[in-house]
Formats: sequence, structure tokens, C-alpha cells
Amino acid sequence: MNERRLTFIVVPHGDLETRAFELSYSRLKLLLVGMIVLMVVFVIMVSSWWYVAAQAARVAGLEREVSRLEADRAKVAELAKTLEQVEAQYERVRQLLGTEPAPKGKEPIMPPLVPRKGSSAGTSSAGVSSSPE
Repeated sequence: MNERRLTFIVVPHGDLETRAFELSYSRLKLLLVGMIVLMVVFVIMVSSWWYVAAQAARVAGLEREVSRLEADRAKVAELAKTLEQVEAQYERVRQLLGTEPAPKGKEPIMPPLVPRKGSSAGTSSAGVSSSPE
């Protein structure tokens, strides 16, 4: 069987000897398929590394945000401690004054406002007469 072949001839510069390489077309096809597979694997590897590099670039920003949130959490804890101390002091003042604490869940009932004598609300209709004397 006469199989077709591809011949490469290499001529070195300044040398009289040449070299010839022969490849069958089936081997050439196999070589091309192998190169395509290697290129696909290379592209997949680069794309996966690209994803990892993008995630690694986010790390610095996320670390800054974590440190800021930890500082905020420390401030909140300090404010909660201060609030607890103020509430305890307020409870002591209420006990010293002898008042009973307001029932839980209900707002304190304030007495209705009664206008005082001589105030502008009480004299607006009764204190002024429109008839001349």
C-alpha cells in the first residue's frame, strides 16, 4: 500500500548537507489533534487560574471590610455596656426616689393637661366683651 507522506527538508545556512523528515498524513492528523487537545487544556487551565486570581484580588478589600466591621462591633459592644450602666444608674435613682417602675410593655399614663387660671386659653372667650359701657 502506498501511503501519502509529507516531506520536510531542512537546509542549514552555510552548510551543504540537508536533512529530510517524512511524516505520514495520518501521523500529521494525529499530531494536529494532540496539539488542539493541548491548546484546549491550556485554555481551561488559564481560565481557571484567571478565576482564582480574580478571587485573590478581592481578598485585600474583604480584609479591610472585616477589620472595619470588627471595629464597629467593638464600638457597639462598648455602647451596649454604657447603656447597661446608665440603665442601672437610672434604676438606682428610681429606687432612691421611691417610685415604682412602669409595667413592662405599657407606656406610663400622663395626667391630662388642665389649663391654669389666667392663661390665654381660658380668657379668650369669657374675658373679653364686645359691648361698650
